[in-house]
Amino acid sequence: GEASAQLKGMVDGARDGFRLAWNALKTGEPTDPLMKIESEKHRAISGENLNISGIAGRFADFVGEVVRVPGRLLTAGDEFFKSVGYRMELNAQAYRQAFNEGLRDEAAAKRVVEIIENPPENIKQAAIDAARYQTFTNSLKEARIKGIGELGQLGEKARQARSTGPYVRVIIPFVRTPTNIASYTFERTPLALLSRSVREEIAAGGARRDLALGKLITGSMLMAVSADLTLSGSITGAGPTNRDMRNIMRATGWQPYSIKVGDKYYAYNRLDPVGALLGLAADVTEIIGQADEATAGEIAAAAVISISQNMASKTYMSGVSDFFDAFFSSSVDPEASNYKLNRFMQRMAGSIVPASVANIERTLSPELSATYTFLDKIKSRIPGYSDDLPPRRNIFGEPVVLEGGIGPDIMSPIYTSTVKDDPVADEMVRQQVAVGMPRRQIQGIELDAQQYDRYVLLYSGIEAEYSLKERLSIMFDSREYKNASDGPEGGKALMIKSVFTAYRDMAQEQMLAEDDQLTNQITLAQEQRVEKLLGR
Repeated sequence: GEASAQLKGMVDGARDGFRLAWNALKTGEPTDPLMKIESEKHRAISGENLNISGIAGRFADFVGEVVRVPGRLLTAGDEFFKSVGYRMELNAQAYRQAFNEGLRDEAAAKRVVEIIENPPENIKQAAIDAARYQTFTNSLKEARIKGIGELGQLGEKARQARSTGPYVRVIIPFVRTPTNIASYTFERTPLALLSRSVREEIAAGGARRDLALGKLITGSMLMAVSADLTLSGSITGAGPTNRDMRNIMRATGWQPYSIKVGDKYYAYNRLDPVGALLGLAADVTEIIGQADEATAGEIAAAAVISISQNMASKTYMSGVSDFFDAFFSSSVDPEASNYKLNRFMQRMAGSIVPASVANIERTLSPELSATYTFLDKIKSRIPGYSDDLPPRRNIFGEPVVLEGGIGPDIMSPIYTSTVKDDPVADEMVRQQVAVGMPRRQIQGIELDAQQYDRYVLLYSGIEAEYSLKERLSIMFDSREYKNASDGPEGGKALMIKSVFTAYRDMAQEQMLAEDDQLTNQITLAQEQRVEKLLGR
């Protein structure tokens, strides 16, 4: 009965939702203070706030309106789905109240209409809570999950940390929504029984018990199906922890956190909370699958690792995960490259360019650009300004090209990738040979963007008798290779690595032969090291 009432509420809510969404789109003002945009000021960029008038003030107002367009779209979506959620729960609560009062048939219908038109405060509040719950905007202080990690308290502490300064907001742009998504997901896993609030819902009996068990069972069954499909290769998790191995797998068309249909991968990791459930099950299955006999401790460890991997893959959590990854891997040693820290700072610099502009650039130029400086990162996100940047290449010297997503690529959350007919990459994946890109330096001298692009091309054998791929393909057909042992520590892996080493050495020799400036830099650096050793 409640399900039927909710269907009616869905229709009524959609009708009201279109009106509220249009109003939010025009004014930018939400009807509910709890929304996905976690900002105290919704019109910070304006002539009034900047204390300027005239043409400059009008220009500031215009810039502010443009900057707020994505926020208005998000607010409009919130308004629509909150209206739907509110009406669905209001109708369900009204039906439940009439049923509990012992009314049936026409009397029950009249009572339902009466409650909907003039809802008691407790039913109205329950409908508001349901609307916020379904849009992941409920207050952290009212977080429903108080189980593992005390998610509500953890989110509240993160929110407090976020308010300490503007720089923290760049690293942690969202707190409420990610916390609520994590709670929503946890509530639908087998671990939900560890939560006190879930156990209380089950113990309450009646509709509350049915809903709690329904969430737990439905989510758990979805995870079980995901685990089974992961074993058959139809669903992927994060993949191997080795970054080089993942990059080689990408050369075959493989894509992390995706569903494989035919010869195409469709990413699901941005379709939370369902995507989170699929990803958790896929990660646990992949991790446990690497052990011959998984013990209870290994299963628990796999669950913890899968949660961290899954959350790190989310766009709304990438700033936090990248920051801590860069922070703990950095070094005060002046000789250290601090690669992760530099990449993190580049990404922060690139965030100056709005995502909407970067999406336009990605649509117009799906070929990824190689970036090594802050300015490179900014240019790579602006349409027309990335033309002078070299392309990002894979280990075989091939440009990395994004295939786009389902629907308009500029706003699609589902990235796609097609399986490639690449026997060389397939064989390297089979042998689990992880070979990384050549270092961006030769004999201690850092290469600029153009030099490194040339180095990678030479490394791929662009000017050799046989390219790197061709040489590997010829070797794979040889009797010597076929007789060698398999596996990452086997003879085949050793032979593959030796070819890469030979082509790297050849590329370095060619670079020194054709680049006099690089040769002079290396000679000067060697002389300076000798003088330093001799104390001159």
